[in-house]
Amino acid sequence: MDDFGRSIPKKIGSWQASGKDRLFDRQTLYDYMDGGAEVYLAFDLRQVWARKYAGPGGGELTLDIYDMGSPEEAFGVFSCDREDPGAGIGQGSEYGFGLLRFHQGRFFVSVMTADEDEASGRAVLDVGRAVVAALGPPGPGPDMVGFLPRESLRPERTSYFHANVNLNNRYFIASENILGLDRSTDCVFAEYGTGAGKPGCLLLVRYPGAERAVAARRSFLASYAPEAGSEGLAQTENKKWVSAVVRDRYLIIVFESPDPDWARRLGSSIDIPKK
Repeated sequence: MDDFGRSIPKKIGSWQASGKDRLFDRQTLYDYMDGGAEVYLAFDLRQVWARKYAGPGGGELTLDIYDMGSPEEAFGVFSCDREDPGAGIGQGSEYGFGLLRFHQGRFFVSVMTADEDEASGRAVLDVGRAVVAALGPPGPGPDMVGFLPRESLRPERTSYFHANVNLNNRYFIASENILGLDRSTDCVFAEYGTGAGKPGCLLLVRYPGAERAVAARRSFLASYAPEAGSEGLAQTENKKWVSAVVRDRYLIIVFESPDPDWARRLGSSIDIPKK
């Protein structure tokens, strides 16, 4: 990542690199981030390259490039915190309120300014476009995203991750790690239109083996839906339905279902590949 110091322009428009470029790894990330490091460390983060740009009138931009180790992990970090419209930069992007986030290949990038005026907003996007050229080609996303049924899916609300901290940032289940999530588990969380107001939610977890998937289902039902029967279906306090089933080494949980049949249909329509 030291090559970025040469390959990324030091002057972009009227904005000039200021101070020294900095490099952080998994051990020193906390020195750079006062809070929030856990979200990145839950993925396969390798290094973070950081640079400041100074602009006219004392403005400042912060550029952070995260080497996530693979395109799948870069997509994962990007996908877990999407809120704003796309910006057409990299493989996937969003921009809002002075913050640009995007991913390209194995890299996740953020460009940020505290000055939310028109000129600084244009500069944030200009820096992002200049950075893409230094990141190399795009790469494939997580295979599990391709397992999801497409009907009524909200793609911009689909996330990929591994750890409980990332899950609870999307949909809070429990303070304890009742699903046994860790770096060895792959998770996809998706939202679906139900035609009944609030979207339904799907969590697909891939465990290293079927025995862990079965144990996780047992733990989840005991803690989250103890009234569920053998089918793993229960009605929650908000009158919605939750279901939990295991297929091979995959645990499939449906939240916020308007009725039991909707949960059954969504769970059964996941295209999990045969062994």
